[in-house]
Amino acid sequence: MKRYKAFLKETWWLWTIFAVVLSGLILFVHPIFVAVIPMIVVIFFYFALVRYDEDGNFIGA
Repeated sequence: MKRYKAFLKETWWLWTIFAVVLSGLILFVHPIFVAVIPMIVVIFFYFALVRYDEDGNFIGA
């Protein structure tokens, strides 16, 4: 759980932008963009697993 908290702590602004843009797309363009939500969840967990260890320390070079 520490890796997800550390990842969210460093990238909260990016996920906020994604949420705002996605909300706009869903409301003003087409509801089909709801399908993007599971994709964003998978991306979040993938990058948290790849970039942080189990103690929440950054792994990347």
